[in-house]
Amino acid sequence: MIRSYASHARYLFAVVLSILLIPSSLAANNHLSAYDRQRLLQVIDTTFPPKDLATVHFGVLAHKSLNNPIPKQEEVCKFLTAGLIDPINVELNFYLATTWKAIGSCPGSIPTPSINRVFNDVLAKESSSITDIYYATAGLKAIGSPISKEVQKKVAKTVQAILKDDSVSNIAYALHIATNLGTEGLFAFDRIEDVLVVADEVDGKFLQFEGGLSITALVISGTFGLADVLKKDPPITPQQTVKFANYFVSRRTVQTVKGVQNLLNVLSILSQNKFQTHVSVSVVGNKAVSIDDPMISMRVCDLLGRPITAQIGLTLENFVRLSDNTPILTMVPFEQTSDKMVYNTRLVKPKGETPGLYQMTVSVTASASSKLIGNIDMPLDIKILAHAVFPDALLVGTADSDQVTQPKFQKVNYPNKLSQVLEVDSLQKLALRFTVKEKVTAKPLTVHQAFVMLTHQVTKEEAIFVAERDNNGQYKLDLDLGAKGNELSSGVHNVDLIIGDMILSNSILWKVADVKLNLGTTVSSPPSSVPPMYLPKHEIKHLFREPERRPPMFVSNLFTGLLLVPLLLLFILWLKLGINLSNFSFSLSTFGFHIGLGAIFCLFGLFWLRLNMFETLKYLLGLGVVTFLCGNSLLARLASQHKR
Repeated sequence: MIRSYASHARYLFAVVLSILLIPSSLAANNHLSAYDRQRLLQVIDTTFPPKDLATVHFGVLAHKSLNNPIPKQEEVCKFLTAGLIDPINVELNFYLATTWKAIGSCPGSIPTPSINRVFNDVLAKESSSITDIYYATAGLKAIGSPISKEVQKKVAKTVQAILKDDSVSNIAYALHIATNLGTEGLFAFDRIEDVLVVADEVDGKFLQFEGGLSITALVISGTFGLADVLKKDPPITPQQTVKFANYFVSRRTVQTVKGVQNLLNVLSILSQNKFQTHVSVSVVGNKAVSIDDPMISMRVCDLLGRPITAQIGLTLENFVRLSDNTPILTMVPFEQTSDKMVYNTRLVKPKGETPGLYQMTVSVTASASSKLIGNIDMPLDIKILAHAVFPDALLVGTADSDQVTQPKFQKVNYPNKLSQVLEVDSLQKLALRFTVKEKVTAKPLTVHQAFVMLTHQVTKEEAIFVAERDNNGQYKLDLDLGAKGNELSSGVHNVDLIIGDMILSNSILWKVADVKLNLGTTVSSPPSSVPPMYLPKHEIKHLFREPERRPPMFVSNLFTGLLLVPLLLLFILWLKLGINLSNFSFSLSTFGFHIGLGAIFCLFGLFWLRLNMFETLKYLLGLGVVTFLCGNSLLARLASQHKR
């Protein structure tokens, strides 16, 4: 039995419904969706109109990766020809040259001779950094200026010397430099395996390098770029490529223009290269089908969410029921829809299929020679949903709790409510009988949630009970009110039936009847505007620990007398020795000292009997000062008399 006071049953029913109503947008995507691309475009477009050469460079290249027209292209071209470039800054000249080439249709021209001179000066110096060499070689390629064989060999030697520090960033830039050197860049090809070994793996799904998106994208784009130039298969396995792609897609929320350009560029390279074509296969909509909706739709696209350029085919290899591993369908082709990326096939036969969990495996074939990689071999979990119905009337009635007589049932058809109010007392039980079946196949269903909820019409107190399924497929509830008297209250209750399951397309909340319980307890009506949870609770009274048992009075008096023995002994010795009162002077200091000393002893007694420490210290401060002053005066006078 589940008991609640704050609509827990309605919450439970909402949870059952939410299992089937989770939107597909919450599912993990393995490609950029239309929303992702739109959001990335919003980040890119912050660079227009142009204000900074570096951000304009990244913004223009990002649009080119998406095959989009350049926004405000006329303003960008004017910005590039404004002559604001530093004549010795190789990085800015690189931005200018590559941006100009990416646009390709700007009127006028840029100072190519001076830019060419800047790049060649960098390559001529042996002390140039590896980033400057990268800017120079890529910039010369952008302006169409060839690099002589002699310079290529010199640059190759310089880069190899720099690679004595084989950091990930150095190798990444070296791969791109080698791409611009042609066959002279063969030295960097052997470094690809070395750098892939140091990649960090996360959860067995992602591969990345320390340094984040920029360095990881630089390594992967350089790997495939150099392999393309040398016409050699890159030494990267499909499994590694897929894990790198998973990492890049996971960074689709990047917020900087440079990060967006790096992301779009590397996803474009992974989607369109001669060695490994990355294909993304995903279910369109919810991963659930039914007899009413038997078609499953699959989306096949690249990492940027664009159609695959090669001619492909999609086949359902296996469709297996997980409960008994029975194959339902094998080698069924998908049909392409008007949307070139979406393919459909039928999973549920017209006569229906057993509702439950299934697993689907699809294969993608291409006429091109490219090797397809991605999530095309991963099994997908699919649910076949059932539509629950009540083929027979629900039986509700009462019976004696002694189990001798059979319940007297009344029939209620879904979704109606019993017209009369049932009365049940503490010597009876409330009984319900019902059957749940699938709408089309008429087969009995076993559901995970079959609850009967009783809600008090006054206090709104809720109590939920579980209906059990017997061997004949019928659900039963026999609620013995005598045994549940401490969990229910007298009064009229609503009786609701809750049916829910992850494989149901129509979870049910059915108001079956009203029942009046006579349990010998009364319920006061709370104010209608105040929920029961906010009403006053029972007072909690603290129970202090009982005092320890005291000893008998004779024992207490005996030990009290023993404590007074030293005082009695003092008086006896005084009488024996004699009390000398000849030096007692009748002065204010004498009386003040003795009265103060006696008061202090009395104060100690009061502290023992009733005062606390703070009260005792407060009184002792006053008595102590008076006693000290009087005692000091008395002792001084006695000392002077002794000298005389």
